[in-house]
Amino acid sequence: MGKKQFRHLLETLDKNHPVIIQTHDYPDHDAVAAGFALSYLLTSFGFQCTLVYGGEMQGDSIDETIEMLGIPAVPAAALKIDDRSQVILVDGFAGNKNVTELSGTLVGIIDHHKPPEPPSCPFADIRPDVGSCATIVYQYFLETGTEAPRDVATSLLMGIMMDTAYMTRGVGPIDLAAFSGIFFKSDWEKASYVLRNSLSVRDLPLIRHAMDNNHILGDVCFVELEKSCRAELLGLLSDYFLSFKEIFFVVTYEIDETQCRISVRSEDPRRPADKILRRALEGYGYGGGHMHMSGGFIPADAFPGGPWLRERFLSVLGETTQ
Repeated sequence: MGKKQFRHLLETLDKNHPVIIQTHDYPDHDAVAAGFALSYLLTSFGFQCTLVYGGEMQGDSIDETIEMLGIPAVPAAALKIDDRSQVILVDGFAGNKNVTELSGTLVGIIDHHKPPEPPSCPFADIRPDVGSCATIVYQYFLETGTEAPRDVATSLLMGIMMDTAYMTRGVGPIDLAAFSGIFFKSDWEKASYVLRNSLSVRDLPLIRHAMDNNHILGDVCFVELEKSCRAELLGLLSDYFLSFKEIFFVVTYEIDETQCRISVRSEDPRRPADKILRRALEGYGYGGGHMHMSGGFIPADAFPGGPWLRERFLSVLGETTQ
């Protein structure tokens, strides 16, 4: 990867038109951090930027982070976007079901997921070997010699920590360097507190429900939730069950009147979470992510049921490890 990626982005953009920095729908800490930091950096170079997201924030911890750091993220539906706007997508890929299509022209993609096909926009900085999108954007600060202010640094630190599971999952050399370089420039105590305390006592009934509604088959665990579950808790439950030493692959799913939402975790490099999920949902739903973690959904009218889902995943897992 060349060292002048941000310079290339600057050459691609036009200061006469607004820049829309878009995260994937239902953004997490990494998406918000990357978008917030990129907005700050481009603004310092004279661009007019707005950070937007489709869908909605789904988690107390991300809401608290946005409030604590004063991150100016705007719902895309609440903003009239100029057709001349230049859209930069961070932590997502155009055409994915979790990315709302906006007015304007897509000029750039910054991501750390492997895309289903090569992007066609003028600028693309896609690094699947990097643990977080926040790490990629932090490289732009290093490239330009720009100092990240404390709130931006704190957001970047939180994005890196969350997407790497506190530097234990999918960490690349530049993730480690970014973590080290930004740690003491951030308010790491506040960042750690918010991330560590993402559960609420109101989650206890659902956690108890998960304890009573799981199926462990060999080293694979399926957790079925029939009660409404926020996206953040869905992932936390997957991480929790993966912490059992006998379990190497977890599928947690929530069923409601609109869809079946699925969270997948893997500690087995032979069974990458993103590839397994995409194969299991092929023809029924949509999903993506990384080798260690992924997420997706099946529309309610296309969902054949929990037993089918478990058999589907077990079949794909069996084919993958043969």
